[in-house]
Amino acid sequence: MALLFAGMDGNHDHILSRAELDIGITDEWRRLAETDGAPVTVIRMSAWSEEVLGSPSALPTPVAFDSNLDGTITEIEFRRRLTDTFDTIDRDQDDRVTRAELLAAPMPDMTRAAPDSGRGNRGGPPPRGRQ
Repeated sequence: MALLFAGMDGNHDHILSRAELDIGITDEWRRLAETDGAPVTVIRMSAWSEEVLGSPSALPTPVAFDSNLDGTITEIEFRRRLTDTFDTIDRDQDDRVTRAELLAAPMPDMTRAAPDSGRGNRGGPPPRGRQ
């Protein structure tokens, strides 16, 4: 996300303001949704993640944008996810994200277990003797 936010710094002062964020989100949404008028699917978001964030599995994942889990991402969901991330990174809540704040941005919790898929995934190592 830091790469995306750094690229939204329109005046190149190494600080992303809330106004620059709003413009950047609008520009990214236009690029993402400007195809054939079809809904923006999680698959399309994966391609966007690869191009913009560097990997289709970059965090936040495409599914993280789909807040109602209907398989499509709306502009409202897209904007909300990016704005929430900005708010999290903006530690002093001054509506500006500095490079220092980007570098110190909290990493998503990768230790939480994924939802149980019915295969016994509990998020930890296998019990002793069953490796």
